[in-house]
Amino acid sequence: MTDSDDPDLDRLLSEALAPPDRPADRGFVLRVERGVAESERFRRWRAALLSQLAGEALALAAVAASLLFIAQAPPVRDALESAPGLAWSALLALLLFWKLVRGRGVRA
Repeated sequence: MTDSDDPDLDRLLSEALAPPDRPADRGFVLRVERGVAESERFRRWRAALLSQLAGEALALAAVAASLLFIAQAPPVRDALESAPGLAWSALLALLLFWKLVRGRGVRA
């Protein structure tokens, strides 16, 4: 006969090793619930941020491609070669316009 075959021993061990009955720890439950809620809020915020980043990267790539296409036109190329500072001021104006159009950013 092995120890696991004895139901009396199993009952004795389960009674001796069982934790004492007590009320639930409400503080612990609240901390865990808050942690889960915070984790979910962070996950939603991160998904929104990545979505916004992908959209802005696509828009920026489209604007850069259009600027490169326009810069290939002979009159524009000649203007950029004669006044190199013109390209930087145009890029700065484009950046300021982008900040105005973009708005406040990610909201979760």
